[in-house]
Amino acid sequence: MGMKSIRTKLTLLLFFIALIPLLLVIVFYLVSNISSSIANAKSDGLLRNSIVNEHITEHFERNLAVLRTIARNPMTLHYIQADADKREPLMEQTLKRTNDVFNDSDNMIITDKFGDQLSRSDSYPLINVEHRRYFHEAMQGFEYVSDVLISLANSRLITVLEVPVFDDGNKAVGMVQRDYDLFALQKYIKALASPNTRVMIADSVGNLVAHSDITLEDKQLIGVSSNPAVAAALAGKTGSIDVVVQSVGGTKKERMLVCYSRNEISGWVIITERSYRYIWQEVVIDALKAVVLGGIMLFVLALVSAFIAEKATRKIRAISSLVDRAAKGSEDSLSFSELEDDELGQMAMAINKIRSSRDSYRKDAEVDKLTGLLNKATFERTCRGTIAENKMGVFSTLIVIDLDHFKEVNDTLGHQAGDAVLHDFGEVLRKLFRPTDLVGRFGGDEFVVLLNDIPGREIAIQKAKRIVEAACATKTGSDSVRISASVGMASTPQHGMDYDTLFSVADKAVYAVKESGRNGLCHGTEEVVRL
Repeated sequence: MGMKSIRTKLTLLLFFIALIPLLLVIVFYLVSNISSSIANAKSDGLLRNSIVNEHITEHFERNLAVLRTIARNPMTLHYIQADADKREPLMEQTLKRTNDVFNDSDNMIITDKFGDQLSRSDSYPLINVEHRRYFHEAMQGFEYVSDVLISLANSRLITVLEVPVFDDGNKAVGMVQRDYDLFALQKYIKALASPNTRVMIADSVGNLVAHSDITLEDKQLIGVSSNPAVAAALAGKTGSIDVVVQSVGGTKKERMLVCYSRNEISGWVIITERSYRYIWQEVVIDALKAVVLGGIMLFVLALVSAFIAEKATRKIRAISSLVDRAAKGSEDSLSFSELEDDELGQMAMAINKIRSSRDSYRKDAEVDKLTGLLNKATFERTCRGTIAENKMGVFSTLIVIDLDHFKEVNDTLGHQAGDAVLHDFGEVLRKLFRPTDLVGRFGGDEFVVLLNDIPGREIAIQKAKRIVEAACATKTGSDSVRISASVGMASTPQHGMDYDTLFSVADKAVYAVKESGRNGLCHGTEEVVRL
């Protein structure tokens, strides 16, 4: 009875010695999981915002590029300035054929300087838009993306993208516009949302552009600037905030985690909302999983404790058995051959025998430690694979960026200031490009970007201009030392179909920009564009 008591006590002792750390680990996991769930919710919200933002940007840039082409066509100017009976029908046909390329329900319109629509690609009547803000922006010579409007022609909720048409004296005499039907955007964000996350878009004055939980009706503008989430988004560019808002379709108020960002082209804000009710549900589910796993581990722990206690007391129980037989007069009671093998000694030897040595390997770092961008080896490897896998017809552009006057920053302000410039410029590049693009730093002041699978060279040139502008806007910490960027580009298939060829062309283009005075861009062997 005494031996059983010792073994039981040893089992319980071992069990509780292991139980306390296990419980501490479970509690720590549950506490850290709350923070992790909130962080994951923020990351998910910002990711959805980024996807919507990129979708809007790509759509607007593609439309504006087409509108610029039509606006600069001499035939468009002639069409606007000609008398009604002398206007070429060919222009109207060109307008409709161009619009058909988009394969959507939107339409293109040409308007004169009096606000009278001269031609539409759809069948609705021509109207006068003189009182519309986008018309006045065009007449002042500005491209413009409007806030939400109700179409005068068909009463649909739209936004208008316009590009002015200039005469030979560089005076705006009309405009080319495209009406973007917001139903397509509404459909897109409904598909992007989830049961526990809703997405909304509001224009720069607080009218609802699209909402994943609400079907927007025609002839009705819904103002949401009083919504705390929308107000926060309109006041900032990108971030997150906790707000209490009214639940959609009800009177219940909920605490929401809101992530918001602003589209630079339109000024619209993209907002992702997730109720903390869903976040706590995820935490509870994870807690239940942890409890179940902890229960299994406790059961295993009890078995292991009993096993260890049994092994540890085996020698004592063997001695007890021999002494008991000796007390009963057994003839073999004086034989201790059963104890010739020492269990504890054997256990120690077993532990020593199962020791093994492990080699630790470090993975080569894939990112540049200063900027967080891909380093040279990783960028080259990934870029080669991406270009090699591209099918015929895929348009890609390799961009090489060299910061001008960076040596002056290091020499004048010190390497710490130079590192800050590289870090800030790397952050700008990361935000400027899509998640599918490759962005890296080759070392020093040289950066590289691969724009893969883009509509054409106009997009690449626009991105390159934004890089040069971003470099000029990067602060060095001193007004006396400024930096700029020399940007070289090479595209497939025009300049080559492999990485080495493209990089060679782009690198020579950078050199051409440097030779011409820096602060500009060059596409292949084309003329350098100074900014």
